[in-house]
Formats: sequence, structure tokens, C-alpha cells
Amino acid sequence: MKLSKGLQTQDRIQIVHQTLHHISQIYSMNLDSVTWPQDKVENFWLLLDRQLEELEECVKKPGSESRPRRNAAIHRYFRNLETFLKQKRFSVCAWEIIRAETRASLQQILFITAQIRRRK
Repeated sequence: MKLSKGLQTQDRIQIVHQTLHHISQIYSMNLDSVTWPQDKVENFWLLLDRQLEELEECVKKPGSESRPRRNAAIHRYFRNLETFLKQKRFSVCAWEIIRAETRASLQQILFITAQIRRRK
């Protein structure tokens, strides 16, 4: 992932936290049109919430100041996804695209966390 190349561990943690935070925000939007099983959506929310809680401790540690440019890029990406959803009136097709984008983001997070583990 280009976004995490050459970064320190704390910066990578910031990226993971920021990404999960934005994913959580998107999935708290209007889910009325989705056809996904409700129990799976709820489990996804619970997992996101748990991961965010655990990352909060890491992000609050001394020396965890954010990198505005990288955080701005992440913010911009997810703002565009939110705008897309709103423009498409939260349609089933729009949510499927968001789900695919979420999957790609989560795969990038796996890559970043693997980099963090290798550095330890």
C-alpha cells in the first residue's frame, strides 16, 4: 500500500485507526436498502467497535501525533464514498459498491498490520 510505505509503526496505527473510524461512520448511515443479513451487519459493527476501542489506547500514547496529509487523504477518500452513497440515495447497488470498497480497505489494513508485526 503506497499510503503506508516508509512509515513508522505509530503512523501505520494512525492509518488503521482512521480507516476503521471512517468505515464505522459509513456503516452507521442509512442501511434500509441493504439486503444483507441483519445479524451479519450487527456482528460487523461490533467487531469494528471493538477494534476501534483497542486502537484508541494505541493512538492516545505519547508520540502518536497524526500526519495531517495522510489523514486528509483518508478523510477525502471516505468523504467521496459517503457522497456517492448519498447521490445514489443509498441504493442497493451503491451499498454493494461500498461493500467492495470496504473489503479493499480491510485488505489494505491486513497488509499494514502485517508490516507492523514484522517490525516488532
